[in-house]
Amino acid sequence: MTRLVGMSTDHALQPVLTERTTPYAGPATPVVLTAAVAAGVVLGVVDLWWSTYHPSAWSSVANSCAGWAACAFALGAALRVDALRAAVAAVVMLAVAVEAYYLAEVVLQAGDRWILTSPVAMEWLVLAGVAGALYGPAGAWAAGRSPWRAAVGLAVGGSLLLGDALQLAGRDLALAGSGEPRVLVLLALAMLACSVRRPWVAVAALVLSLPLSLVVAAAFVSTGVYM
Repeated sequence: MTRLVGMSTDHALQPVLTERTTPYAGPATPVVLTAAVAAGVVLGVVDLWWSTYHPSAWSSVANSCAGWAACAFALGAALRVDALRAAVAAVVMLAVAVEAYYLAEVVLQAGDRWILTSPVAMEWLVLAGVAGALYGPAGAWAAGRSPWRAAVGLAVGGSLLLGDALQLAGRDLALAGSGEPRVLVLLALAMLACSVRRPWVAVAALVLSLPLSLVVAAAFVSTGVYM
């Protein structure tokens, strides 16, 4: 009987050990979406309650386009995922927050159900899509390992707040050093301070955010989107 020869045990086929890798960093997509929905519900309900029962400069900022966009930035940074999933999560969170806000108004304040699909709600849903798609990834970049992406992401987030403060102060010079503009500037500084362990990232972000804030202020004025 003929026997196959010529292959020693040293060259025998061995099972190839491979590590399973995921294409994206961070938690799984279902976890990301669940967190986005939960955050949206909390944002919408708490915003209505805060602005209705405890009005202040802080609640006014929270109940604004800039405030909600900043929440999208914070979500993108907190999830520690890639930019694409950060964008999707931020859009989902803000869209859910819009409907949660108006649903809470219907339930808690006996409002009309038509407001859930009113033109105002639709406008906020459009803003949710734009703000989430932009500021969710900015937050993910700001929290990422790449220094230059972190600087750009942080600058985008900081310029949002500084730009809104600038356009508010421009509309009413009496508010320049108090009220909502002051709160927005404090939040922008707090955002930049989050990169204190990477000083040059914070400095680069501050430098970039100054001209970007002019662009943001002009965008608020030209589109008529105010707090």
